[in-house]
Amino acid sequence: MKAALLLSPEKIVIENIPVPPVTENDVLIRPVLAGICGTDISVFRGHRPITYPFIPGHEVLGYVTAVGENVSKFKIGQRVIVEPNYPCGECALCRRGRGAVCAQKGAMGVNIPGCFSEYAVAPEEFTWPITDDISDQDAVTIEPLTVSLHGLFQSGVGEGDTVAVLGCGVVGLLLIHAATAMGARVVAHDRFAGKLEMARSLGAETTDDYVDFETVAALWDQRNVCTVFECAGVPSTTELALAAAPRGSNVMLLGLSSSPASFVPMRVVREGVNIHTSMIYDHPADFARAIELVKSGTLRPSRVVTHVYPFSSIREALEQASTGESGKVLIDMA
Repeated sequence: MKAALLLSPEKIVIENIPVPPVTENDVLIRPVLAGICGTDISVFRGHRPITYPFIPGHEVLGYVTAVGENVSKFKIGQRVIVEPNYPCGECALCRRGRGAVCAQKGAMGVNIPGCFSEYAVAPEEFTWPITDDISDQDAVTIEPLTVSLHGLFQSGVGEGDTVAVLGCGVVGLLLIHAATAMGARVVAHDRFAGKLEMARSLGAETTDDYVDFETVAALWDQRNVCTVFECAGVPSTTELALAAAPRGSNVMLLGLSSSPASFVPMRVVREGVNIHTSMIYDHPADFARAIELVKSGTLRPSRVVTHVYPFSSIREALEQASTGESGKVLIDMA
């Protein structure tokens, strides 16, 4: 099969390699559409430790081409997506329902070969059937939608509430889409004008990202913001979220930054600002809920798609996604 092999940081080639074996509980999938995520960019740039050569990719829509001997849920030709994070199910965290932060979890395209290839393998338990009434682009963006929904539902935000979103990348945009669909009001911030335009198209109010802290804090107070979602994953926006969050509000950290960020504990404690984190999603409830919201027409995650590249142009697709200026970048694997 043809596969996109990352040979070293930023060196990716398409080569022929053997089709992966299918064990007794696995499903073999022929991808037709794949999405590029911030995690894929980190792997591509060499910011995550992996063993080379490596096949990246974890957002995938495809068709079942083979099943393991113990697989009963799927048949050949069935249309599916993959929930690409596999908690071990046995550790103390998994037993407490915290599989999202399981230290032993496998992750397609991170520590398990990914889906940027003609065939990919996934466990039956983490493969989901997709009916024909869900479009290809909606289906392939269900995984990042689930990340956003997990944070939104954990926050307790409801109809009539006002929230702020810092960072209008794909997760931020999908969070805006879901929050406005629920009847919440959203104030969105980003440094790219194109991202702000997309946020407005999804129902958010937007402001200039380069305003000072006092202006942001005053705006959030004026709008009665109850929750601030940090989705950019950089220290400056984390610091802004914690410094400007209104008294008694919640700060939900979804962004992944590896650099330190500072805050003033006295301010956070005295003003009752609650800090929460949201890591990927809970298996299996969150994926099931996301699929149903798309199937019902309540949410259309494909609205954040801005670019589609052929598989042969995977390097160009990764470079485009790395600019930070696009929405969701897809790869046509067919």
